[in-house]
Amino acid sequence: MRTLILVMSVMFFTGIAGAAPEIRGLRVDPSYFYGLYGGQIYAGTIAEDLISKAQAANVNTLFLYAYNPTNGAFYLTDYPQTAVEIGYGTQDIFRKIYDLALTRGLKVVAVIPISDFKSIWERNPTWRSKIADGSDYRPFPHSYYLSAWHPDYRQWLRGYVRDLVSRFPELYAVEAVEPTIDCFWLAESDYNPVANAEFFKRFPQGELGDADWKKVRALGMTELLAIMSETAHAQGVLSGVVQTWPAYADGTLFTFDMVRDEVGYDLEGILNLQGPQKMDFVIGEIMWQQWAAEYGTPAFSPEWTRKAAHDFVTMIGDRSFPIMHVEISGWMGQHSTVYPTVEQFRRSIEVIKDISPGIDVYDHSQIENLEAWSALLAWD
Repeated sequence: MRTLILVMSVMFFTGIAGAAPEIRGLRVDPSYFYGLYGGQIYAGTIAEDLISKAQAANVNTLFLYAYNPTNGAFYLTDYPQTAVEIGYGTQDIFRKIYDLALTRGLKVVAVIPISDFKSIWERNPTWRSKIADGSDYRPFPHSYYLSAWHPDYRQWLRGYVRDLVSRFPELYAVEAVEPTIDCFWLAESDYNPVANAEFFKRFPQGELGDADWKKVRALGMTELLAIMSETAHAQGVLSGVVQTWPAYADGTLFTFDMVRDEVGYDLEGILNLQGPQKMDFVIGEIMWQQWAAEYGTPAFSPEWTRKAAHDFVTMIGDRSFPIMHVEISGWMGQHSTVYPTVEQFRRSIEVIKDISPGIDVYDHSQIENLEAWSALLAWD
């Protein structure tokens, strides 16, 4: 029965069998529970508060973060080389929310990092993403990037996803959050020796850092996502990926090739995955405030979200189920800092509700702090 459900769900997502499901998703990161509730509130109490408010806002899907790259899992796990977050993780907060959400009829998507795990990074120096001189790629103090090409890391990831889904067999999906190889778009990584060898295997006369090298490094990430997808599907769970989609100063979205070569995220390649490796949904983060803060041009407002959503959905076509991601987050850019109002957040949701059957908002903690729950009703 579970296999049949998976097949039917994949057919719906890819547009093969009738209307797509409506997704009204809320992102929930337990890392922020300390600020919201303090460290002493019982996990079950938090789950009840969260889900009651989400239901009142007509949320039907929780994008629930299962693993913090630095601090570990928000559920109890003994999978090799993982860590359990020492606060709410030891209270098994993910499971508390998961169990209650299922009881209340909400779907749960487990959101995981795809190549950023401190516990693995510390134990396995040869698995790390590298810069050209062979040293570790550390774009931020709390980033722990692994090489997408390293076979031992790939094996570990496959086992991790299998273990996660085995513990939570009624998950709706597993989602990779913001797969990134090159954070600052400077061709700084990945020069792991294994990644270099894979490049020269394909282009013996090539040069590290050239145009072909950028394609090969992105291919490594695509294959990593394929492993996640295939492993989830084997246990009857859907798969997805979310990534920021950049825009130019005039409001035009970046092309697939541009994001592939700058970030290392090849959405064209991901959409072309086949069979059990195929991604069931792709989420585009389209945040007018990000680009308004970066460029300061008049192209960006909540109304821009509608055109961007239309363009992104058109780019995806029928190769996967597109979900649009909007935020109430403030953003600091090179031009200014922009803090959306609750009304602007509401409008960002409202203008895309007839374009994308899937909408995902970020995030629970900010919506709670800014008393913005009513804005979510704009998607009705």
